[in-house]
Amino acid sequence: MFKWFRTRLQEWASRVQQKKIERLLEEGRRLKAQVLESNGGAPIRLTAEERRRLDAMRKEIDPEILKKIDLLADAEQQPSTDRSKSHRPR
Repeated sequence: MFKWFRTRLQEWASRVQQKKIERLLEEGRRLKAQVLESNGGAPIRLTAEERRRLDAMRKEIDPEILKKIDLLADAEQQPSTDRSKSHRPR
């Protein structure tokens, strides 16, 4: 019975995490669309509250999953975009 319970708990946790990932991806798409629509492609300025909310969501997700999300985001970019050249120091 313990194995069954543990398996169900792991499946539930995986589903919850997947939903959070989907929300983050959707929010990223929404923000990208907002940039294109309102700023003509210029970077969007997030409020402090928006940054805190996104950071809180990010902290709840497994770092390995976040790496996969980053790879998906890279794949969505146009092939002519070279991220290494456009990196700005913080």
